Amino acid sequence: MAESLRDRFARIVDLARATLHEIQSSQEIDAERAILSIEGERLLYRIVLKETISAKGRRYAYYILRGERVLLGLDNHPDRQALRLRFGAAFAEHLADLIPHQHSADKTSVSLTPPWTAMQFLNELHVLFADLIDEDERREG
Repeated sequence: MAESLRDRFARIVDLARATLHEIQSSQEIDAERAILSIEGERLLYRIVLKETISAKGRRYAYYILRGERVLLGLDNHPDRQALRLRFGAAFAEHLADLIPHQHSADKTSVSLTPPWTAMQFLNELHVLFADLIDEDERREG
């Protein structure tokens, strides 16, 4: 039996509560779309997750921030830089395409990635943090 969206969102929120501190979450589920938003903290960092499921597909944005500064972003929005990487000069023909990609610190670069899930992001935060903290500390010097 397929897992309901409410059950799936509940599992994600449970994992966020086990992984992060100061959790705030909201859900909006109706016939048109389902939206899950989670914000929490880990160490000195703010973690933001948003997932939207509709007939157009699953959109997501998972971010690690320090204050308002982006340290790492994973999303699948139709980002022009990601579209150019995927489609080259024909990117304009794909402006509505969802392209999984990663933003580096301060969104200075974009790289293509496989799709991510909220569960995967939360389960792999410790790995993502190992690299980010080292890099962030070097910058703070």
